[in-house]
Amino acid sequence: MVSENKQLKKNAVGFLELIFQSISFTAPAIAVTATMTGAAAFAYGALPLTYILALFAVLSAGFVIYVFSRKVASSGGYYRYVERGFGPKVGAFGGWVYMLYTVIGATPFIYFETALATQVGFGVLGIPLPSWSWYPIGLLVALAAFGLAYSGIKNSLRYSVYTGTIEMIILLVAAFFILSHTSHPLNGAVFTTKYSPTGWTGVALGLVFSFTSLAGWGSMTFLGSEARAAHFNIRRGVIVTIIVLGAFFLFMSYVMTVGWGPANMSTYFSNFLPGLILTLRDGGIVLAVIMFIFLVNSGFVDTLAIINAGSRDMYTMSKDGMLPTSLSNTHRKHKSPHIALIYNTLIGIVIFTITGWAFGPFNGFLVTGIWTGAGTIIEHIMLNTSLPFYFRKLKDLRWTYVVVPGIALVIYLFALYGSFLSVNIYVIIAVVVMVIYLVFGAVYYSIKKGIKVVLEEGEEV
Repeated sequence: MVSENKQLKKNAVGFLELIFQSISFTAPAIAVTATMTGAAAFAYGALPLTYILALFAVLSAGFVIYVFSRKVASSGGYYRYVERGFGPKVGAFGGWVYMLYTVIGATPFIYFETALATQVGFGVLGIPLPSWSWYPIGLLVALAAFGLAYSGIKNSLRYSVYTGTIEMIILLVAAFFILSHTSHPLNGAVFTTKYSPTGWTGVALGLVFSFTSLAGWGSMTFLGSEARAAHFNIRRGVIVTIIVLGAFFLFMSYVMTVGWGPANMSTYFSNFLPGLILTLRDGGIVLAVIMFIFLVNSGFVDTLAIINAGSRDMYTMSKDGMLPTSLSNTHRKHKSPHIALIYNTLIGIVIFTITGWAFGPFNGFLVTGIWTGAGTIIEHIMLNTSLPFYFRKLKDLRWTYVVVPGIALVIYLFALYGSFLSVNIYVIIAVVVMVIYLVFGAVYYSIKKGIKVVLEEGEEV
C-alpha cells in the first residue's frame, strides 16, 4: 500500500541531468528529421538563417530564466516565477496556462508526433503499417513514459542522458554522410535571403517556427526542488542548454538544407520525415534504421520530459491550494508526484483519443500543436513581463531586467501572430477551445478562495 506524503526527492538531479531534461523536451531527432519543415515552409532555402536569428531570440528569453533562478528554484518552475512577480492569482493563471502547454497540448501532441513518425518512418523504410496503427503506438508511448516517470526522476533522467547522447551522435554521423554526398556542401548563401522566395518576410515567418521548435529549453526549472545546488545549476544549465541546442539545430538545419538542395526546398516540407529520407539516401539502410529507432526514442524521452514538467506544475499548484490537494501527493518510495502523473497521462490519452478519431491523426496533431505552441508563447509572455515586477518588489530593478525581457516579449508576440497564419476549420476549433479554457481559468482563479502560497526552505533566497 502506498503511503501518501508531499515531498519530492531532494538532491536527486545533477547538472547534466538538468540539461538533458531540457534537451529531451526539444526532441532533437524528431525536430531535425521532421519538425524543421514548419520553418522551411516559409523560409525555404534560408532555413539556416532562421536558426541564427532564433538563437539570439532564445538567448534573450533565456536571460529571464537566468535572472529569476538566482533567487527562485522551485518545482513550480514558470508558475512560481509568475506568482513571485504578479502574486498568487495571476500566478495561478500562469500555472493554468502552463497546463495548456504541457498537459492539454504537448502531452497528446507528442503522442501524435511519435506515432505518426513511427508510422511514416516504417513506410520510408519500405514496411507499410495499417492506417489505424497510430493509435496503439501512441498509447504504448503514453504508458511506457508514465511507467518510467512514475519510478522516479532519477530513472527518467538517467535514461534521457544515455539515449539523448547517442541520439545526438547519430544525428551528427548522419550529417557527415549527407554532407559527403552533397555536390556543394559549402554554401554561405543559405545564411542570406537568396533562397527565400518572399525575402525577409519568409525568413521572419520561418523564425516563428525555428524559435518554437526550440521550446522546452527552460523545462529544467521544474526540477528546482530536486536539483543539487538548484539556483546555481539551473542558472548555468539554461545558458549551456540554449547554446548547445542553438548551435546543434543551426548546424543540422544547414545540413538538411544543402543536402536537400537550397533551390529545391519547396518539396522539403511536403514530406513528414525529410531528414530520414536524406539519411536513407546518403547513409544507407543500416544508418537509416538506427536513426529511425532513435527518432522514435526521441519522441519517447520527449514524452517523459513533458509529463515530468507538467506533473510538477500541477503538484506545486496543488500545494498552494490552486488544484485538488491529492495532486500534491508523492509516492512513498519513488518520491514522484504520481497522482499528478496519472492525471497528466490520462488527460493526454483522452485528448489524443478524441481529437485523433474525431479529426484524424494529422488534424489531431495540428489541433494539439496549436495548443502547445500558443501555450508556451503565452506562458513566456507572462514570464517575461513578471521579471521586472518581481525585482522591483525586491528593490533591485535594473534596466536590463526591463529591456532584455522586452526584446523577448516582442519576439513572442510575433510568434503568437505567426502561429495562426494558416486558418482552416481545425485551427478555428483549436482556437475556440483554447479561448474557452483560458477564459475559464482567468475567471476561476480571480474568484477562487483558499489560495495559500507557502514556500519550502531554500525555494527563494
